[in-house]
Amino acid sequence: MPETAPAATAAAAVAVAAVVTAYRPGDRLVPLVRALLAQAATVVVVDDTGGAPDAEGPLVEAEAAGARVVRHRSNRGIAAALNSGIAAARTPERGASPRFVLTFDQDSAIGDDFVATLVATFEQAMAAGLPVGLVAPARIEGLPSQVTGYSRGFLLGTTPIQSGMLLPATTLDRVGGFAEPLFIDGVDTDYALRVAACGLRVLLADRATLGHSLGDRFHPALLTRLLALAGRPPIGLVVSRPFRYYYLLRNRVLLNRRHSRGALGWALRETLGDLRHCAIVLALAPGRTARLRAMAAGLRDGWASRTGRIPAPLERRLR
Repeated sequence: MPETAPAATAAAAVAVAAVVTAYRPGDRLVPLVRALLAQAATVVVVDDTGGAPDAEGPLVEAEAAGARVVRHRSNRGIAAALNSGIAAARTPERGASPRFVLTFDQDSAIGDDFVATLVATFEQAMAAGLPVGLVAPARIEGLPSQVTGYSRGFLLGTTPIQSGMLLPATTLDRVGGFAEPLFIDGVDTDYALRVAACGLRVLLADRATLGHSLGDRFHPALLTRLLALAGRPPIGLVVSRPFRYYYLLRNRVLLNRRHSRGALGWALRETLGDLRHCAIVLALAPGRTARLRAMAAGLRDGWASRTGRIPAPLERRLR
């Protein structure tokens, strides 16, 4: 793919509206908003905190920088936040509706040509005859996204995370919004699978890299000692807070029900990956009892087809 020219960068900015979801945002929100304002026509920040006072500072600063802030009265989940932001971005206060919506989590970081690179990948792939449904960065926090193959010189992906995901307006019109019943975890996976089910391609932009927090990193003492004896560097285990394991396993059951008929290989591979991760976390990370309680409740509610937010009593015990 050729280098992005300044004219292409300017054209990309006019075509794109960025949506950033925020839940108790920290100090990474405002730098992301400022970086996006330099590359996109508009930036919409959706506050899904539900009016907590400790969220106001970064939101006020983001608004002062030039973002439009949409507030939810309660925590409705990332899918609802994305849908609110996309609706606001596509009904601009002035000017034409954008050709693309670019979605982000609050704790991501981008380079100067991130937006133009994604748009250029889309335009070149469409010109080559590929039916493009979405474009995502090829690397997240320095790690390569999963590549399933190549088509006409372009990287094909499977289910990239939603932060940094470029969605053409045509895809939004055809596929619809994000699945709010999932609340969090698997929302992006569900969307990418629905895109593919419509016969559209999921592309990875080869030179687009996203900085993004991938969870807390824990170094198990025993494993670290064993690796040191073998002359190997320590390996960090990425773990999430206990309540997230409720959503991980509940939504794994729900996603398999929704998509396994058309993607059985994917369902088996991802289920085994989740179970392996849970087994490692339970064996090596602290907080085993809370995580085990969350996993058991998630599996139970998944089989019962329960959706939405985690039950409040369970959430209070896990946080």
